[in-house]
Amino acid sequence: MIDRSYLPYQSARDFQDRGMAKWAGFFLSEHSTALQTNQLSLEELRLLSNQEIRHLLEQAYQQETPLSLSTLQDNQVAVYYGQVYTLSPSEVLIKNSHHYHSLLLSTIFSIEPGDSSYETSPE
Repeated sequence: MIDRSYLPYQSARDFQDRGMAKWAGFFLSEHSTALQTNQLSLEELRLLSNQEIRHLLEQAYQQETPLSLSTLQDNQVAVYYGQVYTLSPSEVLIKNSHHYHSLLLSTIFSIEPGDSSYETSPE
């Protein structure tokens, strides 16, 4: 507590600063606005074109190599590890040691060589 005994007025001596509470309204509205505008965009995240994604998935299917697929669904990034089990024009079925994951090709934004021993890990 701050010593204000030197001040001439009682109201000034009894004043208690609200600290950061006085700024809360400003920060809350600014933070809310920032959250609303900070939506993840697939176009901003996409590292590969649809054609490149399809080509890499076809290669992985033929060579039976494990990969790591990054997807964006409902504004959440998820990473899936495994081998391509089936491939259709609009989706891919990924198989790892425990599960099968069906993913739309339109939600995939990154493909990297990966280890199939890992499980799905949403970020």
